[in-house]
Amino acid sequence: MATVALSIYGLSNLDYPGLNSSSQLIFIIALSLAALTALTRKSPAFLGLGFIVVIAIACGQAWPMIVIAVFCLSSTVLGRSILGNSATESWSTYFLIGAGVLGTFTGLAAHLPINYAWLYSILLLLPLFIGSPYTIDICQALYNRLRTQHSSRALTSNILDILIASFACVYVLIAFMPEIGHDALAVHLFVPSHMAQRHEWGFDAQTYVWALWPMLPDWIYSIVYMLAGETAARLINSTFILLIAWQVREMLMWAGGNTNHSRWAMLIFLSTPLTYAESSSLHIESIWTAFIMAGTLAILKVSSFTPDAKGRFAQLSLAGAMLGFSLAAKAVTLSILPILLFFLLLQYKAWAKKGLLRAIVIGSLCLILTGAFPYLFSWHLTGNPVFPFFNALFHSPLWPNTNFEPPAAFGKGVSWDTLYLMTFDSGRYIEGKVGAAGFQWLLLPAAAVALVLNGDKRALSILLICVGALVTTFLSMAYLRYVMPSFAMLSVILVLPFAVSKVFPKAACITAGTLLITLNTWFFQSATYYGQLVSSALLSTAGRDNYLVNRLPIRKAIDIVNTLNTGRHPVAVFAPPLMAGLSSDALYASWYNVKWKNEFESATSETQLVRLLLDRRVDWLIIDQPKLSEEQFGLLLKVSTSIAQLKGVEVRKFNDAYRHSQERLLNSDLSSLEGWNLTSPASYDASHKILSVSVKTPATQTIKVTSGQSFKNSVSARCSTAPTPGRIQVNWLDENGAFISASIETFDCKMEWTTHEMTVVAPPNAHSAVVYASGHTETPLEFKTLSFRQ
Repeated sequence: MATVALSIYGLSNLDYPGLNSSSQLIFIIALSLAALTALTRKSPAFLGLGFIVVIAIACGQAWPMIVIAVFCLSSTVLGRSILGNSATESWSTYFLIGAGVLGTFTGLAAHLPINYAWLYSILLLLPLFIGSPYTIDICQALYNRLRTQHSSRALTSNILDILIASFACVYVLIAFMPEIGHDALAVHLFVPSHMAQRHEWGFDAQTYVWALWPMLPDWIYSIVYMLAGETAARLINSTFILLIAWQVREMLMWAGGNTNHSRWAMLIFLSTPLTYAESSSLHIESIWTAFIMAGTLAILKVSSFTPDAKGRFAQLSLAGAMLGFSLAAKAVTLSILPILLFFLLLQYKAWAKKGLLRAIVIGSLCLILTGAFPYLFSWHLTGNPVFPFFNALFHSPLWPNTNFEPPAAFGKGVSWDTLYLMTFDSGRYIEGKVGAAGFQWLLLPAAAVALVLNGDKRALSILLICVGALVTTFLSMAYLRYVMPSFAMLSVILVLPFAVSKVFPKAACITAGTLLITLNTWFFQSATYYGQLVSSALLSTAGRDNYLVNRLPIRKAIDIVNTLNTGRHPVAVFAPPLMAGLSSDALYASWYNVKWKNEFESATSETQLVRLLLDRRVDWLIIDQPKLSEEQFGLLLKVSTSIAQLKGVEVRKFNDAYRHSQERLLNSDLSSLEGWNLTSPASYDASHKILSVSVKTPATQTIKVTSGQSFKNSVSARCSTAPTPGRIQVNWLDENGAFISASIETFDCKMEWTTHEMTVVAPPNAHSAVVYASGHTETPLEFKTLSFRQ
């Protein structure tokens, strides 16, 4: 009654939006599938799959769909091969093991410049050939399943299946839209595009503060991005969303529910606005949640609810692997692990038996091997395993000795009214509007009481983990995306007590479920600003380009810079960090790159700014004026020229007049020999400021350089006694003083003073340059000036 009263109060004060494009489309697809189901007697799942195939072809996205299908099949076969013939796990377990292994391989390969489409084609096809018996079995099973698909005789089951299929179609369709999400373009799509264009990931925490964070989802996105681009990455995200819905079904069936109950649970999860928000942009919580759900179910099976002790030990090892992949996906896993450990300790009588040691060793090894590498590697490179977090403890020199705090847009902790606020004041917990968390949270207290009255220990175990994970995560940051596993588990918890007629009558349960799903669908886009479906952007390339120009012009600015920046020099970005697709490094004047931010803010004059841009090898700038002060913007305008303007976003080029204007040599006019090293018997005429040298008696000067910097090396020379070739020469040395290479051009000297020039670029790993005044033979020649301008 309290739940009903609170719900009525909250709903009566709610501003109801109009039906959004996604909600309208769900309604249209549901009516279409209902009509087709009645006409064909085929199951809604089969018809929904056919609808997806037709839409993919109409939108020109058949190839990304094929790549996703191959990835799913390859992952499943690989997972089944790893777990062996005796494994009796579901296909979702096989798939997650295979996907985790493929993603881990990609993360290791990211350290080397070997990441090309051909490598990932082989990577996906190899398991299909090596595990060909499994491949044939899976394909045969899929064929038989599709061939025998018929609609259910029960009206309620058909209605639920139609709605589930309708939501699934929208989750796939939203993946065909262009990416405009902040986190996706700043990180999760940036990494795959960087890998595809530069064939490796730099792991440079100074340029990108998040470069060493756990990135298993980004590695999985990179696999399909290599083969089919942005749409494939977005599709694999939607695939994992649908996988979680299936895991909700599996968890509910384990807890004692039936097939019809599982339909309700899947529908609650798929109709939740937060779930749609995760699919509308390339986040990583879908993949992370899938591993958490699999690990949690394995932990639950380790309990006394599993009668076979050997089966418990196998689940312990499986839990280690799944939770290891979760750690490699997101560090928030560390907030959930204590809850799972607490549950294991509560169930110690079930697993503290003979043979335990071997199971614990294997499970721990799986956890460490799959989850610890990102943290160990970060510790090796930065001195902080969770860089830049907790740096007051670890003291990494790459970050101030203070604990990194993300933008304080959201609070911490829980209170007595947290569930109400999550529902009716969702903006406190996510970048969304009212209803972003869905309306099911109001039912949690009633469901918990019903579970206690029913004495359902399995469901109560899920409730303990669900609520515990939410509370421990909210203690550090009350953000809805970080508790997505709790959303999935809640879908299970809500259905189980209402499915048993001990407490609630069946009619009341169906009424509550219908009202809940209706409200969730009505507010379907409330958790995201990225979930609009625009037909023109779906059906044509021109419509897609027009959509981006109007909605997010910075993405078109990146295309312009990529075309012009042939040298792939770093691009200075004074705009939101939405640089996915940029073929070079982005220098963000924000907390993403504290060093560059401080350097830019310290450059308060034109001369200082020019020196900074030259040192950083910047040729191109992307500017969004509101992100800059008037003084900073004025300086940038002075040193650059406008190339293109796209609705407030401007592409500018660093002025060539400043290039090669900074002299790096000391006494380039030979007014004295300070800075120069002469080789005897080279001579210097102080009165005329002339240097006489030959190939065996050169003069040299050494300066510090950075790889990639461009220099113009020019000399003014003449013959001394007889015509002879001269030489312009620069030797490049690494930080240890070891020779890397030499840049040499020869010239024929004349009896009068003549200027000769050579443009050079410091090679990779160059730390210093030795500039020569030299002849090309033993016949001496004279130099009046030598210049090495950056």
